[in-house]
Amino acid sequence: MRVFSNKGLGKLVVIYLMLGLFLGLGSTVPAVASGGEESVTLNLSKSTAEVGDSVTASGASAPRAWVPLKVLDSAQNIVVFDATKADVNGDYSIDFIIPDGVEGVLTVVAGSDSNVANKTLTVTKTSSSGGGGGGGGSSTSQTVSTTGEASVSPVAGGKIGLGSDVSVNIPAGALKGTAKVDINIQKVSSPPAAPSGFVLLGSVYEFRVGGNAGYSFNKPVTLTFNFDPSSLTTGEKPSVYYYDEASAQWVNLGGVVSGNTIKVTVDHFTKFAVLVKGATSTPDTSSPVPAQLFSDVPASYWANNAINELNGLDCISGYPDGTFKPDNKITRAEFALVLVKAYKLPLNTGKVFDDTAGHWAKDYIASAYAAGVVSGYDESSFGPDDLITREQMAVLIVKAAGLTLVAGESQFADSGSISDWAKEAIATATENGILKGYPDNTVQPQGNATRAEAVTVIVNALK
Repeated sequence: MRVFSNKGLGKLVVIYLMLGLFLGLGSTVPAVASGGEESVTLNLSKSTAEVGDSVTASGASAPRAWVPLKVLDSAQNIVVFDATKADVNGDYSIDFIIPDGVEGVLTVVAGSDSNVANKTLTVTKTSSSGGGGGGGGSSTSQTVSTTGEASVSPVAGGKIGLGSDVSVNIPAGALKGTAKVDINIQKVSSPPAAPSGFVLLGSVYEFRVGGNAGYSFNKPVTLTFNFDPSSLTTGEKPSVYYYDEASAQWVNLGGVVSGNTIKVTVDHFTKFAVLVKGATSTPDTSSPVPAQLFSDVPASYWANNAINELNGLDCISGYPDGTFKPDNKITRAEFALVLVKAYKLPLNTGKVFDDTAGHWAKDYIASAYAAGVVSGYDESSFGPDDLITREQMAVLIVKAAGLTLVAGESQFADSGSISDWAKEAIATATENGILKGYPDNTVQPQGNATRAEAVTVIVNALK
């Protein structure tokens, strides 16, 4: 007998109490009975299935009533048992998996005592080769497909490819739950523009699990992209990028290049592409070299050189419309990402805060944390989408640069508003020429840093 339940301790208690009642009454199918109470109804999403398939049992019962569900084999053994609570309208739904070792006609029973509904379900052996998406083998065999779609068992995992262009290798246990889910890879017909100065190698691909383009895995999966090495010039190195919808930016994931392929591990799905930044060529002295990389950062802009320098190091990029938005505020997650790239900190997936699990910058925050550069508000909270303050920025940059803290206070007009925990960091950053105040001799420690200010302090610290 198998009991499937993952919806909390309360539900487990109910299930085992109901299961005990069923066992006490025997496992034979009760007769459909009874006037007096609202009759349970039952529908199945399919009448035939294979081992490992997910089947949905649904119907109606009394509002907010617990509805037990058991599945019996031909010998009247319970092979699946679960329970759920009907909603305020009396509707209920339970998904269950056909377990290994089951074959023939099963009886699905919903309800308890004499108020039950029955349906039959025919289970056939898993075919040796799947249709549609190309899945195959038994329920414990990996699904393999090159059509860009397949139904994959979380227990087994699988490798799904879109022709020879791109593929994802999903290890066993990476997908959540126990029911098979649909994996889909498709080319994006209207993709986000590549960052200024970058070239797209191939297409932009969107990966989905069960129709969800923002799916997060239990463990990393591996993406493999094919590209044409002959399209690269000397000094050009491709990288895998993913598109962050929230910030409308392409985020560099790096990747391992081997011949005409590049591989990268990820823990979530979204849009991915292989991009390359054009190698710097010898300037044509017959015409002026443009000093403006971004449409909103002219050569006369105060942070122009710092922005161009950090962009040239692939530490920060502009927006698809060719702008940099230098006066936009920067978040704690975004600043952590730039620090990790600027100081080439090793990627680390260790520390995960409650509010960084599933966040696009989770690994960069974990890397900065492992290097002793960032910390959270407490052990469970980091505030990745909070705007970073200038005093927080000073603390992080001093740690990243490995500077010895300077005792004493900075001589700004608003030094009294600097938090105690940031006073030495601000004094150290200002003494080392990393952080500067404003023309009115204020430092505005509680003010939020802009993208231009963040870039400038990092470039100053790298000197």
